[in-house]
Amino acid sequence: MYGTLSQSNSGRGIKFHRVMALSGVIGVSLFAFAFIGILGSRELIWDRCICLLLALAIYIRGYFPGINASQYARWVIIMFYVHTTQILWSVIWNDFDVFYFLSLFITGQAYVYALRNESQAFWFLLYICVISLLGLSWVSNLEPHDKTFFAFTIVVTTSLQYMASRIKCRFIREMRMNQELLQSLVTKTETAIFMTDINGNIFDINPRVTELFGYERDELIDRDFKILRKDNLTNDEIEFGLTELEKSRFWNTQTRLVKKGGAEFHVRTSIALIKNGVKKYLVYRVQDMTFVKENEAKIIVAKENAEEAAIAKSQFLAIMSHEIRTPLNGVIATASLLQQTDLNLEQEDYTNTIRKSGQSLLMLINDILEFSKMESGKMMLDPHPSNPQEIIFDVCDLLRPHAENKGIDLRVNMNSSIPERLLLDSHRLKQVLINLTGNAIKFTDRGAVELNIENAELIHDSVTLRFEVKDSGIGIAKDKMHLLFQSFTQVDSSTSRKYGGTGLGLAISRQLIELMGGEVSVSSEEGVGTTFSFSVKCSVLAAEKSGTQGKELKNKNDLFDFSDMKVLVAEDNEINKEVFRYMLDSIHVQSDFADDGTKVLEACINKEYDVIFMDMQMPVMDGLQATRAIRSAGRHQPVIVAITANTFKDDRQHCTDAGMNDFLCKPFDVDQLRDVLMRWKNATGDLINPAA
Repeated sequence: MYGTLSQSNSGRGIKFHRVMALSGVIGVSLFAFAFIGILGSRELIWDRCICLLLALAIYIRGYFPGINASQYARWVIIMFYVHTTQILWSVIWNDFDVFYFLSLFITGQAYVYALRNESQAFWFLLYICVISLLGLSWVSNLEPHDKTFFAFTIVVTTSLQYMASRIKCRFIREMRMNQELLQSLVTKTETAIFMTDINGNIFDINPRVTELFGYERDELIDRDFKILRKDNLTNDEIEFGLTELEKSRFWNTQTRLVKKGGAEFHVRTSIALIKNGVKKYLVYRVQDMTFVKENEAKIIVAKENAEEAAIAKSQFLAIMSHEIRTPLNGVIATASLLQQTDLNLEQEDYTNTIRKSGQSLLMLINDILEFSKMESGKMMLDPHPSNPQEIIFDVCDLLRPHAENKGIDLRVNMNSSIPERLLLDSHRLKQVLINLTGNAIKFTDRGAVELNIENAELIHDSVTLRFEVKDSGIGIAKDKMHLLFQSFTQVDSSTSRKYGGTGLGLAISRQLIELMGGEVSVSSEEGVGTTFSFSVKCSVLAAEKSGTQGKELKNKNDLFDFSDMKVLVAEDNEINKEVFRYMLDSIHVQSDFADDGTKVLEACINKEYDVIFMDMQMPVMDGLQATRAIRSAGRHQPVIVAITANTFKDDRQHCTDAGMNDFLCKPFDVDQLRDVLMRWKNATGDLINPAA
């Protein structure tokens, strides 16, 4: 390495030029002794003595303290010129004797090699060439052809020397640039760098080492690197490290090192193996990881806090869902029961308003819960055999009264080639269609809303259905289109005031469509209308012959006799108990009631029930605990239906794990209650055994 990891190059420059001064002393001495010994002559001895004394003086001057490197280099160059002049004088004085002439080229080549600047080499060689040619012109005892030969030799030799010097200077310049760049990087880097021999003995460091570890340079040089380790490496670690270094010449590890004074800190250590002939060196790069470790600890704490917040949020939503849905169940169910009584027109209108308001509030709660599922990544699909035609009819039956009230035509165009039985999540598909079609009706004051369904692609047992909801409503401005699928956002604040809504429907719909393997697009023109299009991928199932019978049975639901069924209702809310009693009485079901889980267990001891409607949140013993206790008992096992306001998949899974058979989500009406009872009773009136 040029210089050291922590020092400048000025000392190296002085040392090099001091060596060149010493070579000048040796060169002058050898030239003088060779001249005397070979030729036996003592002429021109005084000039050699002057050159020798000058070379000795410059050499000794190089040991003086505080000497400037560039100034010392200039003195050495002056010595080059003086000594070369003396040799030129000898060459000319001796009529270009071959011995002197050869000495001139050897000396010139040596001094040119010592010059590290291209310009200095050029002027030095030009000086030799010009003086030699002038001296050659003064010599009178040489033949013309000899002069021509010497002149040619001088020009060619100095030219070749200059070309060689130029290549050397450029190489040195590039090497010096790389070395200075490397030295700058090593000096200024935030990484502490050690250079050691293969045994770990430190022979060089960069300034960052002293800053990081607190040691002075002299305290670490010639010391073993292990003095910085908290624990010495084991033999296995040493063997593994050496194997890695020999194999890839690099080893990266994390450990703890010790500063001066004993303070420990985390570091990342990278060790590189450098081979120089038979010698091997190690370069340690040590990076302080204290800040990184502190950040990792903060991230872990933040992650734990976020997880706790997410759990708290989920618990809050579950509690709020239960607390809101429980009284809402009483409102909607009571209104539903009231509609079945004899009412005058005004009372029927009031009752209908109550029920619609409750359903609107329920839709708002559902949207918020769906958004929470979407945020937490818990939104899941439940594919099951479904008839797409029935899905479309259910959506239209639900929304057609609203469209008729506004004087809007609700049209359906369905391709006849669509398979009758597909594997898809009918509930989620209905949710998307209700959102999109309901929005279309909401934002349309005249004209029509069209729901178009067609086969986009049919490959063997897989089909892609394409849905299109087209309206002639208010439309959407182009600069507002990007707001469509953002949560809690509507394209115009006045829209929410006029039409209402949370701004969640489209965001949830897009998420559901993507879960079903499709994508949604929209085109709109303000004042003309809007078209939403999306696709859904699903599997084609073979048609079932029993499907018609099941449908007929469902249509006869109202005429089914439930009087032989014994039902226990576990509910602590007095209003919901009354509503439940009215519903069960309306379909002639024998019912008993319990306020908490312990009373449910007592009731099961005294009587064998066919179905237990189990509220999830009750005092003393909740629904899950009561269900586990019933399932662990050896007596009669009834069907247990969870009465829950929690709609998260995890909540349903907890119910299933506890041993529950079905779910009835609050709020519900008498039709939904009847459907649950029908699901657990076969055509002969025998209860399906859940333990079978």
